[in-house]
Amino acid sequence: MVRPKTPNTFLMAPEGLCQAAKSDHEPPTFAVTPAKLRQAFLSVVIAEPRLSHTLADEPQLYDDFVVRSALFRFPDLVSVQFLAHGKKGATLALYSRSVYGRSDLGVNRRRSLAWLAKVREALKPVAT
Repeated sequence: MVRPKTPNTFLMAPEGLCQAAKSDHEPPTFAVTPAKLRQAFLSVVIAEPRLSHTLADEPQLYDDFVVRSALFRFPDLVSVQFLAHGKKGATLALYSRSVYGRSDLGVNRRRSLAWLAKVREALKPVAT
């Protein structure tokens, strides 16, 4: 993955997963299977306003979403992969990016971390 030079993306991925891109945030490990983590994540994000679940690949534990801004309905794209981590844990890789504009004023980061906080409420992390 090659990220654009514009500051309108947010990447959260386990160390070593993205060789050509630096993660902005290390995701936690949860004491559940990747499928269970995906289930919890989907239950959180599906309730979000202006969100479309555009791709659901259950066998690959991968999902794509489009989230539109409130005022102008500009699309942001969010891709999430759920991964095994350790012997009995799971984590995720999340890439959120704006389609238009140079800066997103931190929207992709704030939304991603807010979603993660809601997932943490539903699932107790093994470690952060």
